[in-house]
Amino acid sequence: MKIKKQGGNKNYPTINNYVYQMRNNHERNNDTNDNTQIDSVNRSYDDNLFVRESHNCYTYFLNLKSKDAMELCKNDFKRHNMCRRAQPGYLSGFPTLKKKDYACPIIEKRTLTDNPNIYKLNKMKDKCDPRFYKGAMVVAPGRDYHYYRLNDDGFWTHKPGYKPTTHYDSEHNLILDPKLAARDYGGTLNYKNFCGYYCIPRDNNAKNMAHRDNKHVENRKLVEKAYETQHKTLKKYGIQKENNTNKVLKRRVTSVLLKKRKKKEATKKGMGKKGTTKKGMGKKGMGKKGTTKKVKTSS
Repeated sequence: MKIKKQGGNKNYPTINNYVYQMRNNHERNNDTNDNTQIDSVNRSYDDNLFVRESHNCYTYFLNLKSKDAMELCKNDFKRHNMCRRAQPGYLSGFPTLKKKDYACPIIEKRTLTDNPNIYKLNKMKDKCDPRFYKGAMVVAPGRDYHYYRLNDDGFWTHKPGYKPTTHYDSEHNLILDPKLAARDYGGTLNYKNFCGYYCIPRDNNAKNMAHRDNKHVENRKLVEKAYETQHKTLKKYGIQKENNTNKVLKRRVTSVLLKKRKKKEATKKGMGKKGTTKKGMGKKGMGKKGTTKKVKTSS
């Protein structure tokens, strides 16, 4: 049966979505240990609508799921067309995220306070303890945060909000390194600030998260709209997903150079406007204002 779609490229819940039962958190967590594998083709975040809607990039980065969040989603989705999701800092009692909080130092502090077992790396080439896997964090200043994770099969993946997990960046390139990936989804949703690489425990009992209320629904709606607009743009121009490493690098270099060129041209244009003077204020204008009529005199 073909699944219907509604606004924002979202599916209508089916009976199967409603009857799906997730095991209790502690039962699932007890199935994990220091050797738990992290898999990029794990579809458990994607297949059920309420799981997909109630889990985000933060939960995916942590490789955690919440039964409570999924059950709340069954009611939230009817009212808001979205669901509450875990946010960094909520477990530790930080206040609801505000615009000024979307900055690397603040999101990093909230993340590590919730999960003190996570530690930061100096650079991409640094390796994590075998009991940990690697992740990365970025920020769109004043708008949003985002996380990625490196799976044991060697692929970087992420979960853009309510959307399914993916191996690709905002320009449909396979992610070779989150720091080098395209992260601009249009408007102010440009995750241009790279915060760093991190090591996350494999054992679910060594990490945690918390969701709260729906106070930041409006901001999330804007974020989701940006994701959807970017998706439509890629589709409109027929930009296909690219998996070849060399082609990915070429596309990224071309994209970066084009953006720099546009920025340079925009700067020159702006400087040109600032340097112009109003017509009529030069010597000719002054001359016109300063002239007087000549009066003929009789000789």
